[in-house]
Amino acid sequence: MSIYGALYSGVSGLSAQSNAMGMISDNIANVNTTGYKGVSARFSTLVAQSSSETLYAPGGVRSAPLRNIDKQGQLQGTASATDLAVAGKGFFVVADRAGNTTGTQYLFTRAGSFRPNASGDLVNAGGYYLQGWPITPGSSTPTSGSTFTGLETINVANLNGTARATTNLELALNLPSTVLPTEQTSDVAMEVNLNSAAAAGTTHDVVTTVNDPTGVAQSVTYRWTKLAAPNQWTLEALAPAGGTVNNGGPTNVTFDPVTGRPTSGFPPPDPLYTWNNGSTSTIDIGSYGNAITETAAASASTATQYNDQYLATVQVYDDLGNTHDMQLAFTKTAANDWSMTVLNPTLNGATSGIVANLPRTIQFSGGVPSLINMPPITIDWSVGSTGATNSTIALDAGTVGSPDGIIQFSGNFILNSAEQDGVTFGNFRGVSVSEEGVVTALFDNGEQLDIAQIPLGMFPNPNGLEGRTGNAYSATANSGNFLLNRPKIGGAGLIASSSLEASNVDLAEEFTKMIVTQQAYSASSKIITTADEMLDELIRIAR
Repeated sequence: MSIYGALYSGVSGLSAQSNAMGMISDNIANVNTTGYKGVSARFSTLVAQSSSETLYAPGGVRSAPLRNIDKQGQLQGTASATDLAVAGKGFFVVADRAGNTTGTQYLFTRAGSFRPNASGDLVNAGGYYLQGWPITPGSSTPTSGSTFTGLETINVANLNGTARATTNLELALNLPSTVLPTEQTSDVAMEVNLNSAAAAGTTHDVVTTVNDPTGVAQSVTYRWTKLAAPNQWTLEALAPAGGTVNNGGPTNVTFDPVTGRPTSGFPPPDPLYTWNNGSTSTIDIGSYGNAITETAAASASTATQYNDQYLATVQVYDDLGNTHDMQLAFTKTAANDWSMTVLNPTLNGATSGIVANLPRTIQFSGGVPSLINMPPITIDWSVGSTGATNSTIALDAGTVGSPDGIIQFSGNFILNSAEQDGVTFGNFRGVSVSEEGVVTALFDNGEQLDIAQIPLGMFPNPNGLEGRTGNAYSATANSGNFLLNRPKIGGAGLIASSSLEASNVDLAEEFTKMIVTQQAYSASSKIITTADEMLDELIRIAR
């Protein structure tokens, strides 16, 4: 009985060592497989029941696979943002198809070499589709779950950034405390509509008041005269009652018959005024792009004089993503009082919108605001014919009693910052994935859009998972039920973007095991040959 038992014991040894060699060969073959978890042979005895204490009945040995799924592999950096690795516990949830339809099989993997396919779905080397909870503005995203409900294949195609109109403007600047409240006029902004049907020689005067360098108010006149040629006028700065003018024109201005905008001759050269009190002024006409038009309507005009102000140029956006230049003019009206005028925005040098100006003032005490009156800016974009929706922009000039916005201290006028929340249209340029598993689309206008939340599958016994082709796993009774958690929550690890988890196989250890297994196999075969010889001797006794 023992000889036959020894024979079968040797056979079991061959089987067990062959099984172990198969595990070793798989480990070596997958040493470069992303996220591969090595398998080791776990040997156990086979014991036969002995009939007495003086006799031994050999049983043999068997081997079973021990999966080292919970053993972390080394993280290796890559150049792709969609290469993902889990540092710590947890598995990516993947599906065998993209549509999440009936019959979809959900699996778990640590192989995070995901790439967009032709449809933009993130697929790994095993052909499995990465799953995540979609992030929708205005709705909540799960933190955990015990079912696959709500999961969708993460897709990075057809992502477009939209333009956003400016709705908030934050200012931080210093207004010089040493400047005098009354200063000379340096700029005159005209808004004029000229009648295109007017007869040649028809004049239209624009009259306004300016301050000379001594602070004295002076009346000046700018005359438009219709020429015989269609769509042509001359603009001339007339000599004031209190002085003379040089470089005042006349200047020929030609208008586009379709748009009604000047095509040449505007703005004119800056006239130089010499006042009766001996002071001189150079005044800029129309440099701020205010509306100068020629239409079939009756001639009409307004003119605004700007003292020697401090101008801050900011950029604002309409809802179509057009970028407009807009100037803010600050004028000191008293020792600690300033007013702010918003000039009409321009696009490519032409007036693109009309600002409805309201009184805007700011008072200071000790260099910081003591009173802020900054109503929102409303802009009518119809004058620019861009098709944009009219805008309302809230102004943030700082906090009363705090130096966090507009301040007044000795020194120069300095615009420290002008922050606004509008953006132009953006093109998709890639994605990023945070440690918390948030997939964010990136656009070239600086905008970012969160599109999905990647969960990690957690198991009570991950080593009990059943391996599937493509380096994926399915749950078993031995592994326990899964729980989906956001990364870094409930024991889940974090996600490393632009990284891959290497195989946890130690090649040197596997070769050592291979030598030991080969010798054990040879020894088992020797048991069989020896038992065979013993049986042969026993048979010869009968002869």
